[in-house]
Order: sequence, then C-alpha cells, then structure tokens
Amino acid sequence: MGKIQVLSDHLANQIAAGEVVERPASIVKELMENAIDADADRIQIYLEEGGISLIRVIDNGLGMDQEDAKLAFGRHATSKIKHERDLSTIRTLGFRGEALPSIASVSKVRLTTASDPEQAACTVSIAGAGAMKTELTSRPLGTEVEVKDLFFNTPARLKYLKTINTEVGHVADVVGRLALAHPKISFSLSHNGKELFRSAGDGKSLHVLHALYGKQVTRHMVDFADEDLDFKIWGYMSKPEVTRASRNYISLIVNGRYVRSIPITQAILRAYATLLPVGRFPLGVVYVNMDAKLLDVNVHPAKLEVRLSKEKELCLQIEKLLKATFSKQTFIPKLQLEKKERPEIKPVQSSFDWNKEREQVRERPRPVYQSSFTQLSKPVAEPMPPISEEIKEEKLEMGEMEEESKSPVNRLPQLLPIGQIHGTYVVAQAEDGFYLFDQHAAHERIYYEKFVRKMKEKNHGQQALLVPLTVECTATEALCLQTYVTDLQEWGLDIEPFGGTTFLIRSYPNWFPEQDVEGLIFEIVTWLQKQGKIDTALLRDESAKMMSCKAAIKANRHLRKDEMEKLIEQLHHCENPFTCPHGRPIFIHFSTYELEKMFKRVM
Repeated sequence: MGKIQVLSDHLANQIAAGEVVERPASIVKELMENAIDADADRIQIYLEEGGISLIRVIDNGLGMDQEDAKLAFGRHATSKIKHERDLSTIRTLGFRGEALPSIASVSKVRLTTASDPEQAACTVSIAGAGAMKTELTSRPLGTEVEVKDLFFNTPARLKYLKTINTEVGHVADVVGRLALAHPKISFSLSHNGKELFRSAGDGKSLHVLHALYGKQVTRHMVDFADEDLDFKIWGYMSKPEVTRASRNYISLIVNGRYVRSIPITQAILRAYATLLPVGRFPLGVVYVNMDAKLLDVNVHPAKLEVRLSKEKELCLQIEKLLKATFSKQTFIPKLQLEKKERPEIKPVQSSFDWNKEREQVRERPRPVYQSSFTQLSKPVAEPMPPISEEIKEEKLEMGEMEEESKSPVNRLPQLLPIGQIHGTYVVAQAEDGFYLFDQHAAHERIYYEKFVRKMKEKNHGQQALLVPLTVECTATEALCLQTYVTDLQEWGLDIEPFGGTTFLIRSYPNWFPEQDVEGLIFEIVTWLQKQGKIDTALLRDESAKMMSCKAAIKANRHLRKDEMEKLIEQLHHCENPFTCPHGRPIFIHFSTYELEKMFKRVM
C-alpha cells in the first residue's frame, strides 16, 4: 500500500484553520467581510469572554437560501469568483471559500439566514467533525452567524490565547479598521453586554475617526486628496502635535480593504520628516482606489498584505501629496500651560483682599522661582519657565532620600560648572580634569529616582483640577487602561471611567509631571499594549522613565551658573549618577593628562 493518501475534508479544514483562524479577531474579520460582500449596511458584533465562549455577527445583507447555506460550509465554496480570470480582478473582500469550513472545524457554528421575505429562513448547525443539521426558522432578511466554544477540539491552540482583554482589543482593532474602510456601513461591537464601539454609517470617515479616537484627536486632523490616471488618494492625517508612540494608528485602505504595507507607511512618515519627534508617529487613514488589475490580494492567508504593480509610484505620490498638504498648514500648537497653572494662581489671588496690591499678587509666583538664588536681584527673562523651583523641590526630596537609603554622596568628584555648550552640555571643572555632562540626561536621572521613590509611597499630596481632564481612548486602549487603572490610582492619579471609552482625571499627585498628562497616559497605554501582561514593578519602572523624560529640562535650554550647581548637587545624591534611565551616559571625562598631551605639554 502506498504512503501517500488524500486527507479527509475535516483534517484539511483544520489545517486551513491554522492559517485563517488564529484568534477570535480572525473569525470576526472573516464574518464581517462576508457581511460586507453581502451588501449589508448594518453589522452587529457580540462577544462573550473575549470571543472564546461566543461570537455572534448579525447583518442585514442579502442572505442565502437553504441550498446555498449548506454549500457555504463546503471547502472552497464561494460566490465571489467563477473563472481563473476573476483572480486578476478581485473586488470583493472574500474569495477563497475557506472561512466558514475552517471556523466550523475548530468551533461550534450555527448559521441562520434569510434571502426572501416570502420564504422561511433556515438554520445550519455544525460542530467540529460532527454532522451538519438543518432546520427551518424565521428571521428578517440577512444572516446571523454564531460561533461558540472556540478551539474546543484543539486545546493546544486554546491554551495559547491571550487574556480576555487582549483578545477583545484585537477584535476592536479589526472592527475599527473595517469601519474606516466602509464608513457607509454602521458597525457596533459589544462585549459581555457592554457596547465598546459604534459608527454612524453616514459615509463620513471623519465621523468614524471621531468614534475611534475621540474629539480631541479628530479636531487636529488634516484632510488631503489627489487623483491621476492610476490612483485616487484621499484621507486624513493628524497634525504633528497629536502623536502616538506606535505606527499602528496609521490605517491604509486599498480598494475598500485594510492592508499593511511597510513601504507606504514609510512614505507617510517621510512626508512628516522633521515635523515629528523621534519615536513618535501620527494617526490617520489613507484611502487608495486603483484598478483591480494593479493589485494582487492573493498573497496572504488573512489577506492583510497585497502586492502592487506600481508600488514605488504610489509611495512617491502619497509622499508628495502629504508634503504639499503640510506646506499649506500652520503647525503652531495652542499653549495648554495656562489651564494647568490657573488652579495654582487663583487660590493665591483669592486669599488676599488687597485691591491696591493686586498687581503684586499676580507677580508673586515669579520671585518664588528665584528665591533659592540670592545673588540675583530680579528674575531673568527666559524663553521657558525656570527650573529653579523644580530643583529647589528636588533638593528637599533628595535630602529625604539620602536619609532613607543612606546612599553614598561622594561617588562623583567635586565639580565646579564653568559654562555651557549649545545650551545642552554643561562644562564642569574638577581636580582631575574637566567633565561634560548632558543636562537633560542628568535632570532625567534626578526625576526618575524621585518618581520611583514616590510611586512606592502610599500617601500622596494631590493637585486637584478645577476642570477634570478628559481622556478619550479607542476601545483597545480603554480595555488596557481598565486593566491597570488600580495601579495608577495607587500612585495617587485620580482616574476613573466616564462611560464608553472615555476616562476622567480629577487630580494627580503633586510630584506628577504637568507638561502633558494626557500624552503621558497614552504613552503608558501604548507601552502596556506592546508588553502584554506585566507585573507592577515593571509598570512602575517604565512609567517613571516616561515621566522623567517629560519633566526633565530639554536641550537648547541655557542655564545660569547657580542652576548648573543645583543639578550637580542633586546628582551627588542619586544612587546612579552616571547614566540616564535609558542607559545613555551622563558624563564624559577629559583628564588633565589628556589635555596636556593634546597641547604637547607632555611627550
């Protein structure tokens, strides 16, 4: 007997499911694409336990009759293509006919569909390798697919699924991308009876972006459009002041299909060039319509990657279009500092009832900034707020740390600052030569150790906000934030859900950096999404790094000599004064011998 044999249909379907069905989000994607191809204008998705216990997708599309409903579970059974030439002009989202049989091979599926209001609907049920069962029923026009007990017959694959919130986050991402791709369709997503996302289905992409990212992001979107003989391009991209720490917030829609393309994403980022800080990425959506003959979608099991006949030309056109669009914009962000300072200034004014000295009250905070520098008679005009008060507070806190940790304070030589290079590097003299140190890295190290220490404390002084800060998240971000909201509250950050995917921040600890609280929250959430499940210590450490980077003085900031002396003084109290929290060196040493050798004083 020969060794080669034809696999059974069930085994072949399970093998196909290994490529098509990776997690609940894969099933939701396939079922939604079927609904879109069936001309549905309303699609509802319901999940239970992250989609592992139940996935239900309901649409109001064309539906199927009983015969087609049975054939749909056959391998490579499809209504999308009929001839070989159809593969070169695919305009539907699905075409392989693998989705339903692959899903049915690893779960318990029930499909209920109706295509004619004058005829009865039918239900088809199948579980794994079990027999197919059909029965007549009633329902409105359209299709409802119910998937239960995912991977019930493949426990090894079930074991490697992530947490419920992670799986729901993947589903929410898929739903959001398809909602952007088809703004004329109304999508809704619910998990365990709670609605996570809903789009209006009014055909306006900007409304979908609003449903995904919130009002604050949508109001900073820039629209663009262009068309030539090969491509029609349009969409929305965020202004440089609205960024995220991941490029996953850029969506590319080609012929109504969400795809991933590294070259096109790089073209978008090249258009921003120096408008974006290092490690920051924009948000937005780019739509491309082209002749189907220029596009090959049959290259990836999940159809997420495509091949373009004129990819270089498309990348160049997108880059030029965005650069031209940005060149017409005025990217001057509005100053948000006044809102954050107002709670501090108002109580000072209201505590005095001296009308004739009101101007003195208003000017009162400025001398406080200079109070630790007795040699100066008046404040020095600076382009940025002075760091003197920050360093003054650090002096007290570092003293407390010295008593608690008993760390040595003489790990650094006695340094005397003598100048500054390009407003970035401080030159300090010592007995063994001179030292250059990065002022940002040094201040970042001071803040990092302060934040780590403060996070471990249980009692936090609070800075209340007159107007609570609203943080609008995507469904994925909201689920991640809910998982770790208790840890954030333990740090003294008064954050709470405010319905849907919105959170309110009513107050934050006195030591919390005030420059960009909302941006810091998004950075922490993005990092958490990349890391997955982590312990509290790692979360505390990474958050301290993010906060210290935001709070520290930046490059091109000219310091006075007494400010340099304060930085050096606080570095003496740090446990590790040699590197910043990210591992970059703070100091570079030039010894006296090396100087004498360079000047040929020694041979």
